[in-house]
Amino acid sequence: MAPSTTRLAPTTLPPATTTPLPTTTQSPPAHPDLPAVNATFNSLASRNSAVSMTIYRDGALLFSRASGTAINGEPANGDSPMVIASVSKLITAAAIARLQDQGVINVDEPVPWPLIGVTPHESWETVTLRELLSHTSGMPVARTSWFGGSGDCSSFLPRLVEQPPTGTRGRWTYSNGNYCALGLVIEHVTGQPLDEAVQQLVFDPVGVSGLHLTVNGEVPTDVAHGPGVGRLSRLGGAGTYIVSTDDLAAALAATTAADRQILVWPGVITDQYGWGHTGTVSGAKACAWVLEFGRTVIVATVAGNSPETGGGVCDQIVPAIAADLAISDGRPDRTPP
Repeated sequence: MAPSTTRLAPTTLPPATTTPLPTTTQSPPAHPDLPAVNATFNSLASRNSAVSMTIYRDGALLFSRASGTAINGEPANGDSPMVIASVSKLITAAAIARLQDQGVINVDEPVPWPLIGVTPHESWETVTLRELLSHTSGMPVARTSWFGGSGDCSSFLPRLVEQPPTGTRGRWTYSNGNYCALGLVIEHVTGQPLDEAVQQLVFDPVGVSGLHLTVNGEVPTDVAHGPGVGRLSRLGGAGTYIVSTDDLAAALAATTAADRQILVWPGVITDQYGWGHTGTVSGAKACAWVLEFGRTVIVATVAGNSPETGGGVCDQIVPAIAADLAISDGRPDRTPP
């Protein structure tokens, strides 16, 4: 059998074919049949400057509430974009899944380092896109270095791959560098800036818009990120998306079987309820979770620091919707990598 090949030249993406889902321009009132969800929302809202929460079920909007104000002074609603931190990785992975399904890339082939403007140590030449997706590439962690200094993903990534992959290659070791690199791949194979490519691949198919990047600054309809979005500029596809809970929930509600071939553990996090991702940076916490084998999607973002992590947000909102839907199975037990 002839080896498969990755199309590395920029390509025109085909038009979206997914049926658009309904969107809202303002948050509807609290859903009377979701007492646990409403109580959880109220608790989060009482401790933070702004909160947004959206639930889709059976492909339709079930719940959307928000507290706080947008930068323009208007009351926030479910369509108000907010920093989502590492939940961005879920969107980047979804974009990769669409490119894989279209035959534009093959995730089992090596990362096209030179073509994304990176010259790594020769030991990186066999690392695949799938290894980046699953955090098994041996990418250095670099932790706090992502949140200081100047430059963006493309200027910061080269220093992480100057040396061979770490001894953790083949084992899950969470690193922003993996998804920074995947974002650059998306830009190269589409010939578009990351936000435009992801909008076309992930959000256009469900008829929603408003996604943008922290590197381009905030817009008046955003909920402000207290510490400032500039400190997130290096993250690229790992954490620079600003998007509303309504838009993200609509996109996740339209996840396909082909998407789920890419959106798998350990690239996505799992528990007994389903799968998703969490996001944690100072001033922003987020949780996006898909339950009931795709039937239910819940997304929540917090402008503030209570709870301390996006995982803490998931620990509150997942049991709440599970209780209201009578599918409760205890406190979430997210699969350790």
